[in-house]
Amino acid sequence: MGKKQSDIPEDVNKELESPKFGKPIELTASGYILDVNEKDGKVDIQTYEPVSGATILEGLSLSKKIKLNGLEKGVICEFKLDELKAPLSKKTIEYLKEQGIMMDAIIQFELKEVKIIDEKPETA
Repeated sequence: MGKKQSDIPEDVNKELESPKFGKPIELTASGYILDVNEKDGKVDIQTYEPVSGATILEGLSLSKKIKLNGLEKGVICEFKLDELKAPLSKKTIEYLKEQGIMMDAIIQFELKEVKIIDEKPETA
């Protein structure tokens, strides 16, 4: 049985709560917007090609250039993303492994640019 949150070693908890991200890597992927969360200013997207092993990216932060009201769900777009990666220490990796969690880094994405590729899907 997994440990309670209060049993997490303090240094492991600190590393998970305040990850130290390296320099961003710029990625480009095509797909579409699944959801826009105006309250939090975040979006969920679906990509056609896997990005860091996933095709659904949830809770993406937006760059200041992107306006929420300009985003449209279901329209095919090209996304420019910044991938930020924070490698975890050996101690944290081992602790997570004991909890049944296989993870060696925390990855966060920021949506930098959205370019509409196809506004209206073609009907056959």
